Amino acid sequence: MTARRWAALWLVFAAVHATLIVENLAAPNGPLGDVLSVYPYWWSIGVTGNGWVGLTTSGVYPFLALVPIGIAAHGVVAWFTLVVGLDAVAIGLLGRVRPAAAVAWLGFQLALGPIALGRVDAVTVALAVLVVALVERSPRAAGILLAIATWVKVWPVVLGVAAVAARRATRFALWAVGSALALLGVGIAMGNGSSVLSFLGSQSSRGVQVESVAATPWLWDAWAGGHSSVTFNEPLITFEVIGAGTESTALLLSAAQSLFLVALALVVVSLRGTTTQHGRATRFATASLALVALLVTLNKVGSPQFVSWFAVPLVALVVAGSRNRWTFALIAGVAVLTHALYPYLYFDFLALDTVPLIVASARNVAEVVLLVVATAAVLRELRREKLGEQGSHVGGVDKEGVVPVGR
Repeated sequence: MTARRWAALWLVFAAVHATLIVENLAAPNGPLGDVLSVYPYWWSIGVTGNGWVGLTTSGVYPFLALVPIGIAAHGVVAWFTLVVGLDAVAIGLLGRVRPAAAVAWLGFQLALGPIALGRVDAVTVALAVLVVALVERSPRAAGILLAIATWVKVWPVVLGVAAVAARRATRFALWAVGSALALLGVGIAMGNGSSVLSFLGSQSSRGVQVESVAATPWLWDAWAGGHSSVTFNEPLITFEVIGAGTESTALLLSAAQSLFLVALALVVVSLRGTTTQHGRATRFATASLALVALLVTLNKVGSPQFVSWFAVPLVALVVAGSRNRWTFALIAGVAVLTHALYPYLYFDFLALDTVPLIVASARNVAEVVLLVVATAAVLRELRREKLGEQGSHVGGVDKEGVVPVGR
């Protein structure tokens, strides 16, 4: 990339991050609330000798989340220095690998709004972007970064599954698993095993959160004057829907998410056939999108910051050279609608006003469509590979992986 284009990329980076910082500080409904209050509160529990969340006492995040949480406790300047600094490192590397991917990520962040920087997820997204940029070039570094990201918040683990298509997947996996186990050992040495692993069961008692896809029918029932309602879960500091079947739905979603993740992961892992570098990158990107979409769509929590995870498969798709405009449009649409909903329409949404409910419902439909499209793409890859295996026994396959007629 030329010096002029590098300069343009960094100007865009500065403009996007300045806009997001201003929005976090000035937008209504407190988009920086967790950074200003929740994270410092968790940090204060440890400082005052009452236990470090996720390390010596139960927590909702893995123990390495204490690092960004502790930085947040030192003020917004420290927080923004952390997240903008990590983004700068990721953009710098991504700009060398695929400049268009760097631009796409910045565009996604702008579309998503302040939540792109205002939660601990921003740290994991930047680390995951680095994994995407490095998985083919340096599997050791990518594996270590994936382990670190997963011990901050668990969702990046799906990239490890998607990366089975990578050229040096075994080396990547060894470094990722080895680093994750080493970090587990560090956590247990500093704290205790039950607390370090407490995040695995921290969501079991939660109900259906208002922002989740699953909450949609109960929100509209409450809007229509039915028996459903929105309530505040004070211990978990979140809003949930209450109505007929919400408790069983919360349990069903947890089971369904685990079941479908395992099933989809098995399909992805089976896609190990010989392919080109472009084919490997496409499979990695498609699998990443399907797995992230599944995590978001079948999640009973559904917090707005979860949408920031879509940045990673978006970057992977652009790195792979994808030109699927419909997928890009869906991802952008989910980001824009989430931006409108949080923070700008959030309390109107909780009050069950019509326009915010329409915005939330449209966003939720788009997430479901993304899941269907991405899963269908993974299944097509599986079918193409099976056809290729059959074709190899009768004379081979053509360039598209389809068995030629008459062979």
